[in-house]
Amino acid sequence: MAEMTGAQAMYAMLVREGVRYVFGNPGTTELPLMEMFAERDEITYILALHEDSALGIAAGYADATGRPAVVNLHTNVGLAHALGNLYNAYRAGTPLIVTAGQQATCSLIDEPLLCADMIELARQHTKWAWEVRSAAEIPRVLARAFKIAQTPPTGPVFLSLPVNFLQQRVETELPPVTRIGPRLRGDRMMIEKAALLLASAQNPAIIVGDGCARSGAVGEIVILAEALGARVHTEPTNSLLVFPTGHPLCDWPLFPSAEQTRPLLEDVDVLLIVGVSTLVPLVYTGTRMIPAGVRIIQIDVNDRELGKNYPAEIAIQADPRSAIQELLDALRPLMGDMTSTGVQRRRESTAARIADQQAKFLEQAFVTPPHDGPMSPAYIVREMRRAADGSAVLVDESVTATAYVRTIFELNEPNSYFYAKGGSLGLGLPAAIGVKLALPERQVICAVGDGSALYSIQALWTAAHYNAAVVFVVFNNAGYMVLKDRLALMQGASMRHGVFTGMKITAPEVDFVALAQSMGLVARRVSCGPELRPALDWALGQKGPALLDVATTRDQEASG
Repeated sequence: MAEMTGAQAMYAMLVREGVRYVFGNPGTTELPLMEMFAERDEITYILALHEDSALGIAAGYADATGRPAVVNLHTNVGLAHALGNLYNAYRAGTPLIVTAGQQATCSLIDEPLLCADMIELARQHTKWAWEVRSAAEIPRVLARAFKIAQTPPTGPVFLSLPVNFLQQRVETELPPVTRIGPRLRGDRMMIEKAALLLASAQNPAIIVGDGCARSGAVGEIVILAEALGARVHTEPTNSLLVFPTGHPLCDWPLFPSAEQTRPLLEDVDVLLIVGVSTLVPLVYTGTRMIPAGVRIIQIDVNDRELGKNYPAEIAIQADPRSAIQELLDALRPLMGDMTSTGVQRRRESTAARIADQQAKFLEQAFVTPPHDGPMSPAYIVREMRRAADGSAVLVDESVTATAYVRTIFELNEPNSYFYAKGGSLGLGLPAAIGVKLALPERQVICAVGDGSALYSIQALWTAAHYNAAVVFVVFNNAGYMVLKDRLALMQGASMRHGVFTGMKITAPEVDFVALAQSMGLVARRVSCGPELRPALDWALGQKGPALLDVATTRDQEASG
């Protein structure tokens, strides 16, 4: 055992666990830990100008590396500021160690400024939340935190660190972290039942979710889809790349809308759901996303997800990669001659239908913009894809344009797509910075709506300060177009009078170029189609971060 302060023990644990960065925004209760960054240099502290941005950067880094990232926030108010992206991380299963300084325990009875019950605040958005009771406990608590965060189902944990325990000097030791193998095998009888049902299906389909990506099962899903001749849909608002979008069996992404999703599944007789955690609409309408009568097989490492939204005829608790490998082994002797006859015909007809539908969609979407006017989101996304490397990484918070991003910006490389699954705005800009820190050799593009960008615009300063060469493409329609679109469907007073209360970012419009330049980025305004490709080439050629403020169409406003 060695004598050290709580802060020294914490820093030593982080170094031993291979932590390269700590993301945060410090305050008085974190000063003992901040002293460690002056004393030692194994870890780089990444400063964000707002706690939600700090957590967003950490989330991007964790998702891109697959390892827990460490966040340091300032007391109760710092944690409160970060709740939006903590919620995103929790819904997505992002492994994080979130810490916040607490006031000295001896003063809590006095109710000093900034103190509160942070455990109560964090508990519903984390896998585990704990307030340290002594300096000697800090290494043990961190060992448990790392174990919990990275054990499937992965997710964030929270630790409250009273400042007096960070300062206190005690005899302590650094315990090892228990590592639980991620390969949880499924029940063999259930695997065989699933294989029999899939082999007899006339029109099977697969829905894949983030659990597939986190378990490394994307390749196995491709093999399974081809073996069955089954189309593949991604879960609504998947946060990671769960199936190569250029694959001929990659069908439409499911929508967070029952009315849009249900027709996509009407002809399915057997549905395999793998690693999916979102199968409910954003807005309740009483319509089921999955039609009645569809026979459901569900695979998930998290037993809570099995049958949560729809009863599963066959429910298999297992790591998706292990389960799909075993399912493939069980299927091979059952498929017989179908592999070369019936399945082949189904595979070809399914691929042809998907290709035809996508061609029609692209034909309608690609309206050539006027020479001197704003562009459609589809046009912008197409030009982004043409300008970017084949292995480019896309961080998406374009909201209204997301439907085009997911269907037009083809992505086939692993670890190349990141999205805010929880729906809390403000993840896109900071997450892109974290992704770039994790993947410095790859092009990173952030597609973000103007409204979304303003939730965490101060993240641009962090990008400039650490020279994170992200290209930020702002889809600027000067408003909250996703809400205008919902009002258009309602056909009420807003549409009749052309009045969209609280949905216009005008009078004045935000000058994103000036904002970005004030924070150290190079930036350009793109007002019309002919300017877009040269601007993209210019931005992608920069050695540091760059921003493009791109004028997009404002359809609902025009219809008013």
